[in-house]
Amino acid sequence: MAKRRAAWMWAAWTLTAGGCTALAGLDDSYHLVEGAGGASGTTGGPSSASSTGGGASAGTGGGDVPDPVDVDLIDDMEDGDAAIEEVGGRVGYWYSYNDGTGTQTPPVYSEEMPVGFIPETLTPPRGESTMAVHTFGAGFTEWGAGVGFALNGPDMGLFAYDASAYSGIKFWAKLGDAGAVTAVKVNISDKVSEPAGGICDEAAGEGEPNRCFDHWFYTAPLGAEWAEVVIPFEELTREGYGAEPTAEAVDVAGLYTIEFRFAADEDFDVYIDDILFYR
Repeated sequence: MAKRRAAWMWAAWTLTAGGCTALAGLDDSYHLVEGAGGASGTTGGPSSASSTGGGASAGTGGGDVPDPVDVDLIDDMEDGDAAIEEVGGRVGYWYSYNDGTGTQTPPVYSEEMPVGFIPETLTPPRGESTMAVHTFGAGFTEWGAGVGFALNGPDMGLFAYDASAYSGIKFWAKLGDAGAVTAVKVNISDKVSEPAGGICDEAAGEGEPNRCFDHWFYTAPLGAEWAEVVIPFEELTREGYGAEPTAEAVDVAGLYTIEFRFAADEDFDVYIDDILFYR
């Protein structure tokens, strides 16, 4: 799996180095197992749409967490490409991933299907925000599908990102199709669950110890109107089948990816916008 993700990083880096930043994705063989889901310093600017601009009243996750105002931008999609904002020591690219049994848009990148992963224009805009990530799909029967990005994935690599300066993440989300599943599993991988962390066993199968991809997650609700989701790191949990099952909290000093994932047999259609870290 680590080699497969390295192959994806090579594809993304090659395309961006050649002047094409609109194309990034995973190798066709990058299919996660069931259950998958640089220190920051520079402060990124606020997202293109404020927490009060465009959309319904905020639907805050994580209990009664107030809307954070001290934030660092991860990606607001307004540049129209697959790369997250290169601020705070972060570099990464959006990708699709799935179990290969259904259909997903945007599709998983492969040599046979070298399509671009680009944000979609919002009609109408959400306040000042004019673009967002949009993924939809159905028919997955093994473990499902999703989209995500690396926090520190330059030049063919996948490295830990130190997010210890932050308390959590927040973003805006809404359903595309009213008949789609009304929740999304937000996966955050760390040194415990990601093969690149060197702790879990990528070759371990179901029921075996030290299994990878038992990512930390939070289940966020989705509605027909735009709503803000706030996820404190302290409220992330795991299924508990993977490496270090007794780990009590995500290792925020060693994060790798953030993913938005849907389980098997779920028809999904979601828009994601303005993703930020908050303090």
